[in-house]
This record gives sequence, structure tokens and C-alpha cells, in this order.
Amino acid sequence: GWTENHMTAQHFTGAPPPARFNMAAYAIGRAAAAFPDKPALLVVADPAARAPSETWTFAALEDAVLRVAAALADLGLKRGDRILIRLENTSAYALLFFGAIAGGFTALPASSQLTAREAAFLLEDSGATTVALADHLPLTEIPAGVRVLAADEITRMIRHPRRATYADTAAGDPAFLIYTSGTTSKPKGVLHAQRSAWGRRPMYDGWYGISASDRMMHAGAFNWTYTLGVGLTDPWANGATSIVYTGEKDPALWPRLSAQREATLFAGVPSLYRQILKYARPDAGSL
Repeated sequence: GWTENHMTAQHFTGAPPPARFNMAAYAIGRAAAAFPDKPALLVVADPAARAPSETWTFAALEDAVLRVAAALADLGLKRGDRILIRLENTSAYALLFFGAIAGGFTALPASSQLTAREAAFLLEDSGATTVALADHLPLTEIPAGVRVLAADEITRMIRHPRRATYADTAAGDPAFLIYTSGTTSKPKGVLHAQRSAWGRRPMYDGWYGISASDRMMHAGAFNWTYTLGVGLTDPWANGATSIVYTGEKDPALWPRLSAQREATLFAGVPSLYRQILKYARPDAGSL
């Protein structure tokens, strides 16, 4: 079963979050007000292309996220309802994740590569009422009573005619639900509060010194919580630009891609750095 993530003052030494706090408003809303025309998200699908396949300014990002939030509410979802996300590695994944949080719903990011058994367990254990499903996944595996959102429906939600406002959530209200890998037993859901984004603040200076002038390139896919946190939430909360590559992952391309997109920060798992050193042989300063 899922459990709540209890983050208390005894475990966090920084300033406490405001009592009323919405993670999406914190990560996106503030930057959209301060830097509306600044690039927030660059999506690179082809490393040989001169320009990114998608460029989202902070204003466009906020508009899409709030339209997704409105679309979910207009479908009848209630505050706190859980949405299992099993989409391909496209920007729609990130927009649905933050749109759900903006609307006061609970996002459950997962991989489209889960087995039918794994996905069925997440649906049953989490109590998700809605699932966003990649096109190649069968509908027959979805239990009765669970609403299915196809990938093209998420695209339409981004252009929904109504735009919501950020939900007036408390800092302790749920934002997203993450399941453990289940290496030693059944996966367990860990419910993260809206304030979890605020809890990342000590890393800004203590880890990578991120600021609004940075351009963060993250090597992970959108369904990784590492990407959603370090690759998106943290840069946006600081007014920085996030760069995500969605093409075939070749370790040798990262130094070239980082230089091409003028990334000032690069994030990846330790095994990727080992692969880059072995196969890419990066020049000094390329990463």
C-alpha cells in the first residue's frame, strides 16, 4: 500500500514553506510572472537538427499547464483524485504531471514499459481513478470504472478552451505519488506533499548552485522522478531553462549535445558518466 511522506521541521533546516502552497505555482507560476518570454523548456528529438523540436516559454508553459488542469476538472475529477501517467517520452508527459498538480489532483508518474501485471498493481493499490495511456498499450487491461485518457486527448487538453487558476492547496496536501521499485518486496507508494518541491531548496546552493542564468540538460526521460525533479522542477523554480533530449540515448552524443544547446549544467546517473568517459571521450569543458 501507499504511505504518506512525512517531512517535518526536525528533518528540514531551511525556512518552512508557506501554509498555502502549490508545487506547480511555485515551480512555474513565479517564473512565468518574472520571465514570461524566456525559454523554460527545450525538447530536442534530433541531435542533428539546428533548432529544438519544441520551445516552450514560461508563459506558454504556464498556459498549457493551467489548461490541462481545467480540462481535468471539466472531466469531473475531484481534488486529490489520482492520475496514473503511462505516456511515451514526450512533453505531454511533463505537462500532464504539472497540470494535475496545478489543479490539486495527484499525479502518479510511471513508465509506459511496465508489464500488464505491474500496471494493474499500481492501479489497484493507488486507487487511481484515471490513467493516461500511450497509444501502444491495450485498453483491455484497464479495470472497469477507471477513466482512460489517450495520448491525443492530452494534446487536446493543452489547448482546452478554459484556463484554470492554481489550486489553493495547503503545503501538506498531496501533489504526486511515487512507487518504489519493489526490489525486495511489492512496490510501495510514497505520497509526496506539495511542499516537497520547497524541500528541494537546500540543493540549489548546496549541490549545483543553480540560478536563472543556467541551462540545465537532463539525460533522463520524462517519467523519471529524477528528471521531473532535477531536470524540470528545480530549474523552473529558479527561472532557468530546462533541456530534455527525447531521441535515442547514445552516450557519445551528450558532450556534443550539451555544447550545441549551450547547457551550463548536466545531470545524469553515475553509470551514464562512466559510459560517456568510455565512449565519448569528452573534451575539457564540454560537460
